[in-house]
Amino acid sequence: MNGSSTVNNGSRHTAVRVELEDTIVVASRSASAPDAPLRELEFEVVALIGEDEAEPKYAVCYCESADEFMVADIFGKLIEDEALAQEVLNGFLEHADDAQAGDGS
Repeated sequence: MNGSSTVNNGSRHTAVRVELEDTIVVASRSASAPDAPLRELEFEVVALIGEDEAEPKYAVCYCESADEFMVADIFGKLIEDEALAQEVLNGFLEHADDAQAGDGS
């Protein structure tokens, strides 16, 4: 996904730091149709992740309409290193699966 992001907490602005439930709006165009108009996707911050829980480094975000995850830095900027983003997302999904299994769901 190519695009820029804006965090939306009721009004459009660039965030200082993202928080849980913030919305990050990403303008993107399909790689298969580079001439297509930009479309905006709204991603909700569903997790803040870091080696030290008191100081998160990454925001895992989910777009319900596109059924997609993305990883941003703590300021809402899309992580461009795909390997790093995938590593963060895999850790989040693994933790979520463990938590769900622990709940007996």
